[in-house]
Amino acid sequence: MNGKTKHYVGVGNRKYIYSLKPYKDDDFEGEVVFFECDAANISQSFLKEDISALLVDLPELILEEKAYRNKQKDIIRFRVAVDEKKAIEKKAAKMGYSSVSSFLRDLALKA
Repeated sequence: MNGKTKHYVGVGNRKYIYSLKPYKDDDFEGEVVFFECDAANISQSFLKEDISALLVDLPELILEEKAYRNKQKDIIRFRVAVDEKKAIEKKAAKMGYSSVSSFLRDLALKA
């Protein structure tokens, strides 16, 4: 696998994108790939040997993530300065979160 490859998985009558790309780490070169699927809220590395099991489970993971997102109807809003917003977004991305909302939710619920 030389670069990022995009694929689709069908769930119901809809296609969802997932991608695989080489994992850059000398200790795991060739053994690990980075897997991303926004619909299932997955963005992490996996052993190559585990990818087939993940793909079998992916439709169910997508349905569970959709059900979870549908439960979230209430909104909390607060104001921040421009530099604070940029710092929050940077921390969320650095910690591997796909959204600032999920980052802040996790921080608030763990406190």
